[in-house]
Amino acid sequence: MPASQNTSYQSLYRSCMKEAASRGHALMQRLASRCVKSMAQRATGMPDAHERNLLTEAARILMKHQDALCEAYPQALLAEFAQAIAGANARAPALSFDSLELMGDDQLQEGVELVRTQQAVSQAVESELAELNGLVCAIQGLRTVQAERNPLRPEVYVRALRTVTMQSPIPPAVRTRWMQHLGDALGPELALVYRELSQMLRSQGVVPAGYVVSPARDILATTSAGSLKAVQPAHPQASTLLNLRELRRLLSGQFEHSENSFHAQFAREFESAERDLPPDFSPTVPAAFETLQEMKQVDRVMTDLQRRSSTPAPPPVGIAAVRERMRREAASPGQALGLEVVALMVDNIASDSRLLSPVQQTVRDLEPALLRLVLEDPRFFSDKGHPARRLLEQMTQRSLAWSAVDAPGFDAFFEPLQQAVDALLATRVAGGDPFEFALTTLEEAWGEQSRRERRHRQKAVQALLHAEQRNLLAGKVSRQLRARPDVASAAREVGRFVTGPWSQVIAQARLTDPAGAADPGGYTALLSDLLWSAQPQLASGNPLRLTRIAPRLLEKVREGLTSIDYPASEAQRFVDLLLVLQQRALAPATPHTPMTPEELESWFAPASDDVRSPWLAPGEAQESGFMETHQSAGPLPLYQPTQPGGASQLGTDWLEAVPALGDEALQPGAWVEMLTEGRWNRLQLTWASPHGTLFMFSDASGKTHSMTRRLLDQLVAVQGLRLVSDQAVVDGALDAVAQAAASNSPDLRL
Repeated sequence: MPASQNTSYQSLYRSCMKEAASRGHALMQRLASRCVKSMAQRATGMPDAHERNLLTEAARILMKHQDALCEAYPQALLAEFAQAIAGANARAPALSFDSLELMGDDQLQEGVELVRTQQAVSQAVESELAELNGLVCAIQGLRTVQAERNPLRPEVYVRALRTVTMQSPIPPAVRTRWMQHLGDALGPELALVYRELSQMLRSQGVVPAGYVVSPARDILATTSAGSLKAVQPAHPQASTLLNLRELRRLLSGQFEHSENSFHAQFAREFESAERDLPPDFSPTVPAAFETLQEMKQVDRVMTDLQRRSSTPAPPPVGIAAVRERMRREAASPGQALGLEVVALMVDNIASDSRLLSPVQQTVRDLEPALLRLVLEDPRFFSDKGHPARRLLEQMTQRSLAWSAVDAPGFDAFFEPLQQAVDALLATRVAGGDPFEFALTTLEEAWGEQSRRERRHRQKAVQALLHAEQRNLLAGKVSRQLRARPDVASAAREVGRFVTGPWSQVIAQARLTDPAGAADPGGYTALLSDLLWSAQPQLASGNPLRLTRIAPRLLEKVREGLTSIDYPASEAQRFVDLLLVLQQRALAPATPHTPMTPEELESWFAPASDDVRSPWLAPGEAQESGFMETHQSAGPLPLYQPTQPGGASQLGTDWLEAVPALGDEALQPGAWVEMLTEGRWNRLQLTWASPHGTLFMFSDASGKTHSMTRRLLDQLVAVQGLRLVSDQAVVDGALDAVAQAAASNSPDLRL
């Protein structure tokens, strides 16, 4: 891409984001108008007086808050666009599997509406979004479409919509009805916005990026198992029977104490007659059955179910046969529901694009053992510390360290895992004990490497912690020194040394002094003589004093720099400079020659602020694999050359246009792809300093890479680092089950 076009596209990209956000005001006006109208129409035909009154009140309150919503929506969009640009794609799901048990009825219903809204809007804008994706990717310098790189994705608009409604001081029941009707209106209105933005970009001469169909797995995929895209179970019939009402009962253990409940009676009445056949009704049917009764549709639905049950189905094979056999063994609705949830969870984990294919297959192989487990021990769902949950977590999270099956160390990881899974499939011991034993065995097999990595990381973390403490204190010292008149009047090189390396010396002495003295080592007191001796015009007035103190000054400077392991060559360079200045003061007076502007600039320009980026001693840098902040931050290819997409051509000024990666998106445990030493490497963020100034990553071999926050932001901005996953695979898979349940849930009146 020519440089002029690159600059033009960068400007156009920023303009597009601003234009999209500014259109949020008019978009919200149209949404509110449609929402008020639809709620009024719904209320008119609503037979239930309570619901009718709620809809009428919700419409009235919306008209009252319409102006505030219109003002807030553009800002909410800008905030969401910034998060999307920064790569924070894996946001917390609207419904978390583990939090379902603790959620109130209103929260649960809000989650249902949010999931439904995201799905409905995505379907409504499908064709318009496809065009906009190509254009937005093009102005980012991408040759092929990468849909996740479009900050204007539908879910971004939905999240912004939820944000402004959550900020409104309204009852949860009103907010739920707002989201129902605002969500219905957002699809067609957002499609109009997309068409207008596409037309604007085309009018500027933008040629859309192309779509490439490739079977290759995207090593930088940012879609986690917890996102809506992950809800693609292999057996859609089962997923349509799952709903939040039953899922919450499973998590709270209600099934274990409700053998005489309506659900159990329903199961006995309708399923016990043909126990040897697969049951026609999932244990989740009764919830839908109750709702359908209210809607006066029971007769029609029962007829449909009977007709479906009379249609012969092909005999199941493979894992389908295992699931079928387990369903027959289920003795209660809770057990049957547990089997359904495990099947969905396994499907989501095994289709997670972050996992290598052998790991995906191993998860599928483990499913029969998991199905047997939940028949005996439903704590698997509610207890994150359950041995089976921890085993799944370990096998999936550890596998993320490798992006290819031929990567060094993968075989050593995978072979013990296969053996453990085979043993679990062969055992007939019930409960969680076999999983605990398998996990212990695996940890022993992986243990020596893990212990070496842990010891290395501990040493690296200790070095980085000390470096951060020293740098924070050195920054404070440096600011104090800059206020001194003798520092301000010193030559630039001297001032830079005093406020840079020497502030590190002072900070190191204070941190390591057990007595807590005000000036341990006397390094601060030394400054008056040091700065005086480095100004020939002053020192020449008292050559006897200079001769007396010069040897002690040089010795003390070397001592201080040695205490921080300052590079010998750099230390000698300053000592040489100091000697030159002192010798100039002792030399015979010469006729005064006016200094040139260049000399004045060299000697008296203000010292640069070298403490903005943390400085690490060579030993600390080696211990932690420190990457210099000043290394090349030029444009880097987002994908390997063999992958579709080519290289991004964004210039270095893009650093100012792209926001930093949000702290909420990059927490210890997150996996990234980073371009190091000319190739992409899979790394895990294993540590972040308490003040967020230093970060440490580790690869599969245990090698560490540490960097400053500034370098991290630079790498993100020039696409040298990309978030792969910030959520555990198993947690994401179970969250996807919760979202699937939300998609299939009726209005919750629990």
